[in-house]
Amino acid sequence: MMLLGAPVTKGKTQDKAITDKIEQLSRAIDRLSLLHAHDAVVILKNSLAIPKLLYTLRTSDCSENPLLMRFDDTLRTGLSMILSVDLSNEQWLQASLPVRNGGFGVLSAMMLAPSAFLASILPEGIKDLTDQSVVSVENIWANLSGSVSTIEAGHIQKAWDRPVAVNHIYQLLSRTSNEVDKARLLAETATHFGDWLPAASIASVGL
Repeated sequence: MMLLGAPVTKGKTQDKAITDKIEQLSRAIDRLSLLHAHDAVVILKNSLAIPKLLYTLRTSDCSENPLLMRFDDTLRTGLSMILSVDLSNEQWLQASLPVRNGGFGVLSAMMLAPSAFLASILPEGIKDLTDQSVVSVENIWANLSGSVSTIEAGHIQKAWDRPVAVNHIYQLLSRTSNEVDKARLLAETATHFGDWLPAASIASVGL
């Protein structure tokens, strides 16, 4: 069943909703390949990837849906095509982090799903019904973030996203094989390092 454009529970309707988003993303990527690379990345990141899926992630518990992996694979393939770079698993992990955490800002649906859903839950003081899926999603989020601490601003999605991104940075740092890669990762998480990525892209005037 769909309610206000969102699947109410897990099942065929949720699968169809995500599958439709995958098909739309695939079609958009084919068209983005005709644009300048920077323009295409800005449009993909800010309009056509996670922004198109976010409403579904916030209104329905999609955390364990395997179709999110297919969405991420489609996104990864599209980003590789636009940039003319074959992204390794480690490179994709970093690219899918927020810009402020040294990533490219093309966010992963698998990584984002628990945070998006938990941020949409009503505060304890005004909700009357217990959502049985919350405990399950919190466990998934804890595995992604490596944290069991309580989020004070639970209604703000970035508050849930931040520990997940930081944990993935630690994972990348722990896997680095040399000092050059470690220095690069540390530099890319520095303040203002990625300020060029959100900048307006106007290829016709050389920006």
